[in-house]
Amino acid sequence: MQTNNKKNILISSENSKISKVFAECLNEHNVRYFDVEDLDFSSSNSLEKIFNNLDLYIHVGYEGFKSKDPMKMIDYHTRLTYDLLFAAGRKNIPRVFSISSLELFENYESNLTITENWDTDFSVNKIELLCAHLSENVCKEFARDKVFEVINLRIGDLFIKNSSYLSKSNLKNNILKLLDFDFAAQEKKNSENIAFISARKTGANWINLHLQDTFHGQKYLTTKIQNLFDNKGNS
Repeated sequence: MQTNNKKNILISSENSKISKVFAECLNEHNVRYFDVEDLDFSSSNSLEKIFNNLDLYIHVGYEGFKSKDPMKMIDYHTRLTYDLLFAAGRKNIPRVFSISSLELFENYESNLTITENWDTDFSVNKIELLCAHLSENVCKEFARDKVFEVINLRIGDLFIKNSSYLSKSNLKNNILKLLDFDFAAQEKKNSENIAFISARKTGANWINLHLQDTFHGQKYLTTKIQNLFDNKGNS
């Protein structure tokens, strides 16, 4: 599906600010979006067509779809997300990026060193966080069923310089590395440093990664994603 090392990438939620940032980071590849409102969820064939000739699908589960109706948002991040991922699986998409948020840990005290191994703790009254959580769960079910690899990327704040700030340059650097990263090979080389379920015959099926900038006072640790690439380089 690749041509001249360019990947064909589909990003959900055309009107999402986060989607636009990801598209900017991947501007050397062939990137396109879809508008949720334009999709015909009553037709499986119609949904499958949007996944034709793709190398990667980026599903934005946090602030990826907005509505004044909370139930409509929940429906999109559960039932409709399931339909989208099912269509992606039918077209043999090899890898999905699930884009979530580090704010899912907002209720923990700021002095704690939070890693990917911690359970999320957030206010379910915040609809965007609830939807991110629900979207993660749907994506994880497809990973467990070995339909495709899912990289669940919980990102910091791309727009406000706070304790979880993530610069666009840092996001781009890591996203480009993740596009071709071979999780299965790295697991064999250094499995004790990479905690994810390896149920597929080739490749990881699910991995959580946290990403924000590194600075004094940063809220979340990003050692895991740093070790992935460091270990690759040292092997």
